[in-house]
Amino acid sequence: MKKIEIPVISKPVFSTCLDVRVYDLNYANHLGHDSFVSLMHEARVRYLKSLGFTELNAGGFGILVVNLIVNYKAEGFYGDKINIDLGIGDVTHTRVDFYYELKNADSQKMIATAATTIVFYDFEQAKVTKVPEVFLDTLK
Repeated sequence: MKKIEIPVISKPVFSTCLDVRVYDLNYANHLGHDSFVSLMHEARVRYLKSLGFTELNAGGFGILVVNLIVNYKAEGFYGDKINIDLGIGDVTHTRVDFYYELKNADSQKMIATAATTIVFYDFEQAKVTKVPEVFLDTLK
């Protein structure tokens, strides 16, 4: 499979730091791919919380992740502090792309870059809806 390049985040909209925990390690004793996704999920939830939103109510609707791309650059190990920068990419009437950069806080070595695409979802009507204006206003 061809590697998909993730755009560099020129101006993060949010940053947070998370520790690699013992249960984040895989059998090779480094940060597992499933835990990379969990770290990004935590960063996105913290970003939404900083805006007054949750994944179930982001401007009146929930969000669903419909696309995920991760490019691994280096290993992470138990006890590492991981800085996660989050940026906003393309925004359409129903979708928003989030970009992530995960770096070792001490060495500043890039561990991974990633992207997720979210859609806004009306759980009552079970359908995708347009990006709420109140959410769009936070991106300005």
